[in-house]
Amino acid sequence: MKRGLTFRHWIAVSIKFGYPLPGRLYPCHYSLLYYCKGEKPTTFRSIRTPIKTCRHCGGEIRDYGGHREAMNPKGVNLTDVWDDIPPVRHWKFKSKKRKANQLSTKLLTRIVELSTQKGDVVLDPFGGSGTTFDVCERRERHWIGIELDNCDVIVERLTTADLEPHDFEDHVEERPW
Repeated sequence: MKRGLTFRHWIAVSIKFGYPLPGRLYPCHYSLLYYCKGEKPTTFRSIRTPIKTCRHCGGEIRDYGGHREAMNPKGVNLTDVWDDIPPVRHWKFKSKKRKANQLSTKLLTRIVELSTQKGDVVLDPFGGSGTTFDVCERRERHWIGIELDNCDVIVERLTTADLEPHDFEDHVEERPW
């Protein structure tokens, strides 16, 4: 904050694969801290998530206080709790070479779409398995990455078609706010 960063949001991402720890609460979320340089971000795009439906009957889960007809047909405004991010369990979404935590492409796509526009540069100082770089390539963003460990996993992700992205069904407003 001494360098001009402004705290904007604390985002909780619900995860459904935490392990119970004796004598502690069951961990079930990631925390994302959103800072920007200056008072307001250069880009902050409005995102709407699909209206949730029952996987069995297809009906809408909420009634929105009886005001469903007043809802935007493009979806619900994004909140600071994201409970629709799929866990990265299946091998078609993650590298077998990297056993450490890998984030969902849907999570990174939402972050990239929320805070950048096509042609912008994204810096990821923790390259990991290269998910951010993959999302940036698919979403027409430039990227700069840093990774202290071996980068073979990142190269694999960017040069093969073996790893698939998660579905991204959010509606992103073309104009930033």
